[in-house]
Amino acid sequence: MRLKNKDIAEQLGISTTAVSLALNNRPGVSEATRRRVLELVSDSTLETIHSLNEEMEPAKRSILLSVHKKNGVIINDKPFFSNITEAAQQELLKEGYNMILSHYVPSQGLNQYIQYIKGLPIAGVLLVATELDSEDLAFYKQLDIPMVLLDGSFDFENLDSVTLDNERAILRAFAYGVKMGHRRIGYLKSESFINNFGHRMDGFMKGIRDFGLENEPHPVISLPCDVEGAYQRMSEYLSNLDKDFQMPTLFLSDLDYIALGAMNDFEEHGYAIPDDVSFIGYDDVATSAVSKPPLTTIRVNQSDIGRYAAHLLLDRIESYQSLHITMQVASELVIRESVKDLRA
Repeated sequence: MRLKNKDIAEQLGISTTAVSLALNNRPGVSEATRRRVLELVSDSTLETIHSLNEEMEPAKRSILLSVHKKNGVIINDKPFFSNITEAAQQELLKEGYNMILSHYVPSQGLNQYIQYIKGLPIAGVLLVATELDSEDLAFYKQLDIPMVLLDGSFDFENLDSVTLDNERAILRAFAYGVKMGHRRIGYLKSESFINNFGHRMDGFMKGIRDFGLENEPHPVISLPCDVEGAYQRMSEYLSNLDKDFQMPTLFLSDLDYIALGAMNDFEEHGYAIPDDVSFIGYDDVATSAVSKPPLTTIRVNQSDIGRYAAHLLLDRIESYQSLHITMQVASELVIRESVKDLRA
């Protein structure tokens, strides 16, 4: 049987609260304590795998939804990820499959985590690949079971994946800015890189080329991907502008949180939004609708990502086809009041 938090706490001589914080990768416990908890849980699970395999009938096999946290900067408690997870679980339940949720954090050791997965009585893996890089992907490719990447894809890997239309979404936002009369368009990028952000930057560069704006200034500014961090870094940037700096009339951004933090700082530096500088975000977080002004942004169809990934994995389990599919779920531009119409 799986160890309960109370059992773990008694064995390690710590509180159940500390156990919960460690298992959910939350602050409040030391790395040494977190490591002890994760090692005990992994060892206990591995010891019971063989008996579980014998007891569980093939028809009752489960699907593992594995959340890979490289640094936890992008994957946190955002509704984006819980909505995807819920949608995937509902689809699997309809087809008679249970879903096991597991988180990988770097302190576990990836090789040990892969061995844990190999021992589970599961039919396939949905891998949340938002923070996954090529080096870590090589470990998951050792799994000899069907696997679908969720919210991430790799240009040079032949793997099933369901992800966002990152490049096209930013390109459409760029086109909207041009339609509204903007020519000097900048980009606020996350200083933490993931593949999704790389594809969004591709869309930005494609917009510059497609609309023939190579001769206009298009500054790219790297900022932390949380509101406070973006606000503070943007303040440093605006306080040290070169005298010949040409301010863009519009900024696109990797995330709403980056755009919102930057907007707050621009206003403190005396810029009117959108009269002096306009902004477009990405994700349509709840705060974007009530910011001042409300933020124009890109809305992602989160439930569709989870549903399509679940169906793609079940098709793979049943057919074992040799061809792999990369599916991009379309997004939509939500127009609010943060982009000025310069056409007049």
